Amino acid sequence: MNLPHGELLVFAKEVVLKTDNKVQVSCRFPTVPTLSMFIEAAAQCSAAFNVDNEPKIGFLTMATNVELLDKVDSLEYIFIVFSETEVGAYKKFFFKAIDKVSKISVVRGNFTLVVETN
Repeated sequence: MNLPHGELLVFAKEVVLKTDNKVQVSCRFPTVPTLSMFIEAAAQCSAAFNVDNEPKIGFLTMATNVELLDKVDSLEYIFIVFSETEVGAYKKFFFKAIDKVSKISVVRGNFTLVVETN
């Protein structure tokens, strides 16, 4: 994945699975993550949908219906991100984060990005 972030802010580490509208990405956090960190990680995971692998700048414009589902005490999670809608540069996604060890869903929600077009 090609992300323009400094290393401390790169949470998305490895694409585990990719289909046309769904990606699974392994994420690791330097500390126990906050909801803001989960949202940022989900946005980073959406970069796995970039088919030409050319770096693009994206702006997180909205996060909605973000819910904490269970206790957060781990540093590693699997994010499942679904591409829901795309209109021009606007892209809407649904995500859920699953604890890598216990396999329990801990966070879910929606977010919207505006991605630069060439």
